[in-house]
Order: sequence, then structure tokens, then C-alpha cells
Amino acid sequence: MAQKRIGSGAEAVIFLEQGKDEPRIIKDRMPKTYRHPLLDAELRRTRTRREANILKKLDTLHVPGPKLLGTDRESVIEMGFIDGTPLKRLLDDEPEWAGAVGEGLARLHDAGIIHGDLTTSNMLVKDGTLFFIDFGLSNVSHGAEEKAVDIHLFRQALESKHHAVSDKASRAFVKGYRKSKHAQNVLDRLEVVERRGRNKGKY
Repeated sequence: MAQKRIGSGAEAVIFLEQGKDEPRIIKDRMPKTYRHPLLDAELRRTRTRREANILKKLDTLHVPGPKLLGTDRESVIEMGFIDGTPLKRLLDDEPEWAGAVGEGLARLHDAGIIHGDLTTSNMLVKDGTLFFIDFGLSNVSHGAEEKAVDIHLFRQALESKHHAVSDKASRAFVKGYRKSKHAQNVLDRLEVVERRGRNKGKY
């Protein structure tokens, strides 16, 4: 089967594999030579297992995302390929998509799933549906602080990459996120997180 490298990041290298069946994504957490080998192996194993477990839960949460096809539980995850358009290419013309981001994140947060890297590059739109991708930095927590930081990262992405529509998109996001049963508590905490960030910039 032919593999084509289509991306890489701090965590892993991403390949698109074309075979007899549907194309699939292969995500491989490569060893990091700057870490102690035993620590490196444990980190890659732990993060791979965590990501695989979260991908398994997406369907039951009604959150569109990559379908888990398999994992070696050590460093490799195989996922279904989503042939969609990155949200970052659409949001400036259609800021209302941020409402779907809010709704999806509300479901994730209510299940205790923190995405960890919530940017418009990590969402795809296909056939009118928003898909969340790249759960490589995700973790599990029911804390308002962690959820607020998740939202803060998204709002930072809006301001830096989609400044012209950031206010409209942020309002649409909050409207969608209010479907979370813990929305007000998290949004109150978000004010604290953002205030802390502004104060840090003064020194």
C-alpha cells in the first residue's frame, strides 16, 4: 500500500495511505532523541492510548471526528480519512461555523474531554458537517479551568487568524457552547483565565 507523508508536528508524523479499501490516515509518534529513551517510550505510549480511547468515544457523544481503525497502543494510530475543507479556509466568509464548534466542544467537555489544541486548522467541514480532528494533545478532565483554557485557545486562534470576524465568531461560539450543562461555570472561569493572560502581558 502506498503511503504519502502529508504533515508533521511536534507530536507526530502524518501519512495518507492508499490501499484497496478506503484511504486512511496513519499517525506515528516518532521517537524524540532529546528525551531519555524510557521516558520517551512511556510518553508516546501513554499519549497514543489516550488519543485512541478518546477517538473511540466520539460516535457515542455525537461529535463528528476521525474513525479509529486500529492502533498498536505504542506509537501508531490508524484513522479514517476525512476529505473535508479546513475550517480556517471557511470561517472568514462564514463565521457562523463557530456555533458548530461551540456545540461540539460542549459535548466533548460534558464528557470530560479536553481537546488541547483547538484551532481552526484542527477542524474540517465536509457535506455541511463540522469534524474535530487531531486529538494528539487531548486529555480527560472535568475541571472548569481546563475547559476554560480550551476555549481560550480557540478565542486566541480567532483573534490571530480571523481577526475581521473574531467578535461575530466568538458570539456564535458562545451561543453554541451554552448547550453544555456546565456552560456558565466554564464561561465564568474563562473570564478569569483571560484576565490572567492580560495581566501577565503587562510585566
